[in-house]
Amino acid sequence: MIDSKKIVALLIGLFFMIIYSKSGFAQFEQKITVNASASMTFPDLLEETSSFSMGYGFDGGIMFNINRRVSVFGSARFYYMFGGIDYQDAYYDNVALGGGIKLNLLPSKKLNPYVFTEANINFIWLEEYLYDQDGGYYDGDFGTSIGGLGGLGLDFKLNENFAVFIQSASYYTYWDSRTNLYSQLGLRINMIKSKTI
Repeated sequence: MIDSKKIVALLIGLFFMIIYSKSGFAQFEQKITVNASASMTFPDLLEETSSFSMGYGFDGGIMFNINRRVSVFGSARFYYMFGGIDYQDAYYDNVALGGGIKLNLLPSKKLNPYVFTEANINFIWLEEYLYDQDGGYYDGDFGTSIGGLGGLGLDFKLNENFAVFIQSASYYTYWDSRTNLYSQLGLRINMIKSKTI
């Protein structure tokens, strides 16, 4: 004779096993986000005067959301600065590849402030006018440098798939000991949906 209490206990056990296995599997589902932005660069924040004026550029990257609060990302960027009023023939070009971490402060809100940091490698071409006893001369150079940036940003979620973001950071390059202010306005696109994040 079949014990009805054992059958009920078995069904309840199976039910909880199914729920547990489903939620356990869902934890491994993550969301991939791609982003692209235009950037503005303000020249060296630590110099009283700079050979360069404001610059422009663009960048893109891919982000892996570990959970709602923490994401890791890889990025590629290019920006350039022209010479200032007194240094019209100067230029500064930077191509950089990097990776970093983004920490969401209000991940479930439509407006999500966040902090981020990135380490990168920079390929820099520059030419600038330098003063000496004879008046002045041009100095041009190429360098490869480690560097990094860190700052604050804000995501504005348009819907589950798209968000607009604005962020600003201090951008340091070791080779020329330069600290620029680097600001971006761009778009994030969520490529893979997940129930857990």
